[in-house]
Amino acid sequence: MDALEGLTVLDFTSHIAGPYATKLMADLGARVIKVERPGGDCARSLGPWLNDEPGVERSGTYQFLNTNKESIVVDLKSEGGRAVIDGLLPTVDLVVEAFPPAVSERLGLTYDQVIEKAHVPVLSLTDFGRTGPYRDYQLSDLVLYAMGAEMFSHGIASREPLKLGGTAALLQCGAMAAVAGMGAVLAKEEYDLGQHVEVSLFETQIHGVDRRSSAILAYRWSGRINQRAAGAHAGIAGGVYPTADGFVEVTASAGNYWDRFSAMVGGELLEPKWTNPAFVMQPAAKEEADGIVYPWLLTHTKLEAWAAAREQHALVSPLFTGVDLFNDPVFRERGLWTEVEHEVLGPFPMLGRPYRLEKTPWRLRQPAPMLGQHTDAILGELGFDSSRISELREKGAVA
Repeated sequence: MDALEGLTVLDFTSHIAGPYATKLMADLGARVIKVERPGGDCARSLGPWLNDEPGVERSGTYQFLNTNKESIVVDLKSEGGRAVIDGLLPTVDLVVEAFPPAVSERLGLTYDQVIEKAHVPVLSLTDFGRTGPYRDYQLSDLVLYAMGAEMFSHGIASREPLKLGGTAALLQCGAMAAVAGMGAVLAKEEYDLGQHVEVSLFETQIHGVDRRSSAILAYRWSGRINQRAAGAHAGIAGGVYPTADGFVEVTASAGNYWDRFSAMVGGELLEPKWTNPAFVMQPAAKEEADGIVYPWLLTHTKLEAWAAAREQHALVSPLFTGVDLFNDPVFRERGLWTEVEHEVLGPFPMLGRPYRLEKTPWRLRQPAPMLGQHTDAILGELGFDSSRISELREKGAVA
């Protein structure tokens, strides 16, 4: 039995944030019917590619974000496509859409328009909300992180601000949207409340982790604005250091942090002068410490350095690559990786569960669907016979 078994979600989202929200539902057992436009979700054009060969079914990003879903291709602008959606709406428990507000209005997918067809909650992901002068502005992950996060205080003072790599902000927003959507489903089941749930990516990012909400409160309460640090590290030894086979991150400021780190490296770092504030405050102290730390680390692998750090409780962490994560036996035993069997691509590894439910476990029932893989089956459930399906396909309403 799956945690969300019996829940049906009609998913109009594409790219990253929305598909991640519905992926979290699908991986817990919900039936997620992914409505793709002709040509498919734009995430199908995002790498990395299986074996470095691009293709509509070969995107690692798409495969990860759409496990356990079904795909139906519908032209929402066509009359036949609208008939298909009108048939689907009464069969689902939650509608999820992420169109720009003006587009959802034109397509008839606002909450007011949906409830004319079905008494069902609608989860809308927007960039800046459905109202106000920003409502039609578009976001990228970079813009989202710059406007809605703490990018102004990330990096060092002498250089430009920095953002988190990849699409971290969009994934965080997708996770928040999944929580909001489940809240709406629970309210519908318990109190028969159909409602519109709006998740603004910008507002979600402001409430996110990594100092954002605390920085806003700090300004509101005390007028303090976070500043970028003068350097990339703090303390006598700190920052990213090379090892024999990669890199480690070191935090070894004064006090216990330094005592543990110096015990790990040993040798000259154990001399009394390193605990003398008058000495370690000098710029030359950092250079001298690095002259000891670099040779020690370069004669150890990152895992050897990590093991030595654990013995002394020093704050040293290896910088794992994708290869390290894939081959790590502890993470494998914990279920970080699983394998899927794809009809076209064959078997390939996929990231496993992000959490454990003892009684209703997460499981990967099927890989991400091929474009339009379930169109005929879903239309058949709605009562469309083969001739009607062929007619819709000939007119381009479905594929």
